[in-house]
Parts: sequence; C-alpha cells; structure tokens
Amino acid sequence: MTAISVCMTSIVLTQSFAQEDSPSQEQIRQDAINKQMNLFSKDVKLGEKTPIAGFERLVSETDPGLGHEQHQLAVIIPLSEKEYTGTLYYSASEPIQLVSLKGPLEPGEEKGKSVWTADGETYYKLVLINEYTSKGEWNFVGNALAVHTFKSTPFVIDYKVDYQEVNDAHQKPINSVNEVKIKAEFNFDSGTVNIDSFNVFRQISGFGKVQPQIVLQGIVGIDKSILYRAADTEYNAGTGPHGAEHQFSEFGMSIYLEQGNLPIRKMTYRECDITNYTIDTLYDNDYSYNRASVFVLVDNFEITCAGMQPYHYDYQKYIDEYGVESVTKMKNMKMSPKTFKDYGID
Repeated sequence: MTAISVCMTSIVLTQSFAQEDSPSQEQIRQDAINKQMNLFSKDVKLGEKTPIAGFERLVSETDPGLGHEQHQLAVIIPLSEKEYTGTLYYSASEPIQLVSLKGPLEPGEEKGKSVWTADGETYYKLVLINEYTSKGEWNFVGNALAVHTFKSTPFVIDYKVDYQEVNDAHQKPINSVNEVKIKAEFNFDSGTVNIDSFNVFRQISGFGKVQPQIVLQGIVGIDKSILYRAADTEYNAGTGPHGAEHQFSEFGMSIYLEQGNLPIRKMTYRECDITNYTIDTLYDNDYSYNRASVFVLVDNFEITCAGMQPYHYDYQKYIDEYGVESVTKMKNMKMSPKTFKDYGID
C-alpha cells in the first residue's frame, strides 16, 4: 500500500468525474482562475467566504451525472481505476453532501442500488452522506471523491485531503464455503450506506411475527465509520423507547445474500436501532503469545427493528431445466424477489 501525500489545487481539476484529456496545464490554470474570479464578482456570498490557510479551494459546477443536471458538484478526486481511502477535511459556503463513487459496476449490477452515471452505460455505486453541515471531516473509501448540493447555484469549498491507495494484494478475502456473500444496506436520514465486509449475519428473532433482532459481525474497519457514529449516538442519546430521537433513529436496513453473481435471499427491516455494540478479539486455533499465529478484532452490532419482510428469488424453474450447477454459473439473471403476496397468500 503506497501512501500518497496530497496537495490538490483547483487548477488541475476539470470539475467532472471523467478523467482529464489535456489542454495545457497553464490553460487549465488560467481558465479556473478566470471562472472563479467571475463567480466571485457576481455572487456576494461566494466572494465573502474567507480562505483557510493550508486548504485548497474549489468552486462547484453543474453535476454531469444523469438526473443530477440541476445539482452542483465539486470534484476533489476524479474517477480513477484505483480505489482510495483517507480523510477529507472541508469548509464550504453552505451545507453540502459528501460523495464517493465505487466501481465501475458490472453490467446489470446497478439494479436496486444507488448509482451515478454520466452516460447511462457505465455505472458507479453512489455513497451520498448528508451531514447537514458546511464543515467537518469524513473518512472515505472509493474511486472518486466529491461534494454536492441539490441546488443549481454554485458553492465554494475549502479542503485538504490525506489519502492512500487501497492495495487489494494486501487484503485477505474471507469467503464462505459456498461463496455466499453478505451485503448490508443502511438507510439513514443522512443517506444510504452499503457495507459488504460483514462475515456473520444472525437473525435471533422476528420469524414468528415478533420484534426482529439481528446481529452483524465483521472486521473492524474504516468502511463501518457511519455505523460507529450511529452506535456512539445511540449510546449517548439512549436506546429503546426511552431514548432521545436523533439522525440515526429508526433507520431502514436490507440484508442481501448472494452466491457468486446470483442473489439468493433478501431481508428488509424497518424502524431499526443499534441496541448494543461490542468489540471482540478472535484467534486462530493455534494462538499463542509467541506471535506465531494471528488474531483479528471484530465489531458486533446488535440491531432491533419494529418489523421485517423476507424475500426469495424463485430459481426452481431454472434448476429443473438446467440443474443447480449450471444455474450458479449464470450471470446477470433478471429475477425479482418473491414474497408471500406473490403466491396469493394473505
């Protein structure tokens, strides 16, 4: 993993997620300066924002994403084949949303996900966090980094960002025996977050029409930073019916179980709260204190919800015709999840 020291300036960013074609650097620099000066002279609010020492400055432009034509975007890290992780420090002229993109996604993989696309052909998973504030810091991971508003008028952001490349060669994948993966989606007031690094999903209750309780366990990591904030907020505000309401109260959650390229099960939950959080250390069977073996730190999130809905994907007709082994090798099958309502059951 190679650390990258970053000092990015607005003169090398084209304000598009697309990678740069190159007019001269001097021309880009001059165009950016002229554009910013014009904006400042026309917009008193932009011109009044005092620069911050040690920070770079960007002025937003129209978001090039389809469906975002009336929104503003300031691109900090343009789209790249490389994935990065790090910390963004920012101060904007108005409250902004934080954006990272991951991808590109495989054809068909965009179905049912929050995505961003500039051409309707290449899609990226969209992580959009609304912090309801104009300044702060954000731990991110993705192939691109930006800030965004749902307005059509430009904004200014002063920022600095420290990040490094994610080197997949140093990550040891943890797979189930039959390659079933757990993907969790959390719908908070501030935005939707997807996490695919949980290795344990256990539903303790809920099948008998009682209050669902779920346990998610995964390796401690930066990708769960929003859940750490949610757990800490729950702890400070109090959990359960006697706790104070906050931005992480009663969130929605979906769990997807996928085998290779095929979705197998989907469970959706409503009005959820993190009711307990612990950290544990797991060792291999040969653990000793001579450093000859390994251990791992894991998060345990216990989540209680008001209700749930299970779904399944009806592959049986394909299995009858082709067999299980052939069906598991199929890609991009267009299947819809089934509930009891699909079979006319009240």
